[in-house]
Amino acid sequence: MAHVHAPCLGAALALLLFVAGPASAQPEPLPLGSSMPTATLERVDGTTVQLSNVAGETGTALLFWSNQCPWVDRYESRVADLVERFQPQGIQFILVNANDASAFPQESLDASQERADARGYASMYVRDSGSSLARALGATRTPHAFVFDADQTLIYTGTIDDSPSGPEGVTKAYLANALEALTSGGDVPAPRTKAFGCTIKFANP
Repeated sequence: MAHVHAPCLGAALALLLFVAGPASAQPEPLPLGSSMPTATLERVDGTTVQLSNVAGETGTALLFWSNQCPWVDRYESRVADLVERFQPQGIQFILVNANDASAFPQESLDASQERADARGYASMYVRDSGSSLARALGATRTPHAFVFDADQTLIYTGTIDDSPSGPEGVTKAYLANALEALTSGGDVPAPRTKAFGCTIKFANP
């Protein structure tokens, strides 16, 4: 009979708990057309920024992120492609980690910096300590996308696309379509979709 080492079993159980998440009340979603909330965020390099001060000239894409969510791992390369495509057009991409770092050390500022450095992130990666921004937006999952236009008005919220398992199955590129509409001056075809991923582990306010 094969034996499972206790450390391996413990790590597996911790990941299962993280992905499933505890049952808790979810924040109310921010209505479309709302203004971008004010928020003080800590970049992984240790500097502090105001969200409104780092918004993009054309628009801002906030994506709630995690260092240990397998669905984030599956979307990472797709997000990198979107950053490469739209950031030169004035879209600021900000990855936001709102998970409780005291309960999940892999979500800490240091761990986030390690991931950003190891993966070569071209987008900004920040910590939402206390999960205040996540609550203000009604973010519930990692990843969960929110797009604001040049006037910092919410025009899209939801999932990145309709194929969490991999890019080969994408038939509806919701986030890309929203960003394309934003940069071309068109209407967002599907402004609200249902986010899919690991539940955000909200920190105590």
